[in-house]
Amino acid sequence: MISDISIDAVAAPRTAAAAPSIDRPERLTVYGAEWCRDCRRSKAVLDVRRVDYVYVDLAAHPTRADEAEALTGRKSIPVLVFPDGEHLVEPTNAELAAKLDRCGL
Repeated sequence: MISDISIDAVAAPRTAAAAPSIDRPERLTVYGAEWCRDCRRSKAVLDVRRVDYVYVDLAAHPTRADEAEALTGRKSIPVLVFPDGEHLVEPTNAELAAKLDRCGL
């Protein structure tokens, strides 16, 4: 279940303490691009397991790549950022499945 990036103008404002940050999002966030085979593979793992996530398409929103790089110090994708603050960069299917298991997803 993929949610595209959107700006919700009618969303209730958040306080600074309650606002999610890029390093601790409310939902799993995947930074990637459709041309990236590893991104498509990671998304397929999430889709098969029916994991809810936000997909940040860096081809459509290239300025958002700075967020992923700030978190990881790398330019590699995919970057998966979990609500617990942990992130994975270019995970194998086994690494991603193990993290999802630890999260109960």
